[in-house]
Amino acid sequence: MPRAQPTPNKAPRGKPGDFQEIQVPNKLLEKVGPGFGANPAAVERADNIVEQMKATYEARLEDELEDVIASYEAMCASGTFDLDKLHDAVHEIRGEAGTFGYNLVSDIGKLLCELLSPIATVSASDEQAINAHLKAMQTVVARQVKGAGPEVAKQIIQGLTAIVEKSRNGK
Repeated sequence: MPRAQPTPNKAPRGKPGDFQEIQVPNKLLEKVGPGFGANPAAVERADNIVEQMKATYEARLEDELEDVIASYEAMCASGTFDLDKLHDAVHEIRGEAGTFGYNLVSDIGKLLCELLSPIATVSASDEQAINAHLKAMQTVVARQVKGAGPEVAKQIIQGLTAIVEKSRNGK
């Protein structure tokens, strides 16, 4: 998934009453009809498969994070940054992490993706911010912090959010 490049919206804002709400018909529901949905047996099979995959996921997650960190360190050493590659790797990790109970890794990965999105040229402060996010993800995995984590996890997220905001504001 390529990095999203935000574009400022300078269009004038509307006032209440300046818009019309349009109801879009649900054509899929019209085709299948009411009463159809997820098959409970299929959902249970999928849940069982996810449970079986959890056993090998943690080791794979550690390896993937080590690979991403090594790749990033090589980028820093060469001074050439492939931010799309880094973004894609982090996006992949954060998507899987939440599925397997590592919500904090997913949250940190989301913040890192948001940090990477608008960066065109990596500054020294950007390097430090990216490194802080990657090391935080690695620490969470090494300590096997699952779910939202303890109270300190909220402080980590707040600190990383502040880093992202500071980077966006060019400070």
